[in-house]
Amino acid sequence: MDVLPELSPAIKLEYHAEGGANIVYRIIHPFAEDQVFEPQPSEIPHYGASTPPPTEIDDTINPDIDADINITSGKLLRLRKNVRYGLPYRDTAQDFQKKIRPLFGDEELVDQTMVRVPHSVIQRCNAHLKEREHHRKRPAIRCGVYLAEDEPLGMLVTDMTTSIPPSTANVAETESIVELKPKWLIQSPSAPSKARRCRTCALRDMKRADTPSPSDSRNSTSPPLPVIIPPGKAQFCPLDLTSPNKKDMQRTIRHIFPFLLPEKVDMIADALYQHPILQKLLSLQRIHDEVGLNGPLPGSKDTNLSMTLRDCSVFLKIFPSTHPSNEQQARIDIRLGDLDLKSAANGKAEYWLNIEKRLIDEGWYMGTQTSQAATEGECALSR
Repeated sequence: MDVLPELSPAIKLEYHAEGGANIVYRIIHPFAEDQVFEPQPSEIPHYGASTPPPTEIDDTINPDIDADINITSGKLLRLRKNVRYGLPYRDTAQDFQKKIRPLFGDEELVDQTMVRVPHSVIQRCNAHLKEREHHRKRPAIRCGVYLAEDEPLGMLVTDMTTSIPPSTANVAETESIVELKPKWLIQSPSAPSKARRCRTCALRDMKRADTPSPSDSRNSTSPPLPVIIPPGKAQFCPLDLTSPNKKDMQRTIRHIFPFLLPEKVDMIADALYQHPILQKLLSLQRIHDEVGLNGPLPGSKDTNLSMTLRDCSVFLKIFPSTHPSNEQQARIDIRLGDLDLKSAANGKAEYWLNIEKRLIDEGWYMGTQTSQAATEGECALSR
């Protein structure tokens, strides 16, 4: 059995972001303490607008922490939450090595390395999470769930976040990070042949109808309230990400990042247009099509590569141009992340199957629901 590196009990961590199954921490090295800063709003809020700013988890610096620097340089630390659908990190790492890594080149992935994490570090992080909750600095939807104290391992993942505080550097000279979810780049194999919505657009229409509008409780004669799209929920069609028409890509990037300057939109669109990573992801989704009505059977506990490939993230790290007058020459590092294998256990198989049945039976794929008149033209299949 391989001997895993172990982090120092005195390691210093900074809360960065969290999702449903994991929490991500930034690692603060002793020599970089004077560079700890309150984060500025990023170009795309990671994990949504409700994620509060990072907060430092302080502890006494021990000289032996120097041993961590080599393995943690350029990395973030991801720790597992105590949730029923969470898999032990050793299983996650083995699945990643056997089923994900062979599909991609090292330069195409947000890499991850397994490390041992002292129990005292997990306890300290959990105490800090409770403190954040007390001061209402943790997203309400995440409160009450903490790190798994029976998980002895953590994951070091490639740091695709900005690393230079805007307050100490010229904005034009700093790197920036954007993230997008490609979702289903190909239609569900069980969708109707003449569908007017792809799977992602159909599901978005259905969820929008299922979610009560703030205007529902208002007087029916009152004017409707404007629709506010949360960060990360941009209304775009994934089919446009692999369209042969470059204008489709440009329009999509504008929808995902409406706050970016036009020149940066063009730069990102140029970088992503017909990019080999997106083309490979499209090809892999075609091959691995155990989804929809063809997905795992109810009660299955198997992992599902097909759904994993449809719920990953594309990270773009944009490095400044060496020629300030020509931003188009900026270097862009594009990698795939969020590729932990999805499990069909704990009701997920039934959940996926029921969604597909609703999309078919209720007409969401065909665009026949009354509410879908407002989204006509959003999906590439309805143009």
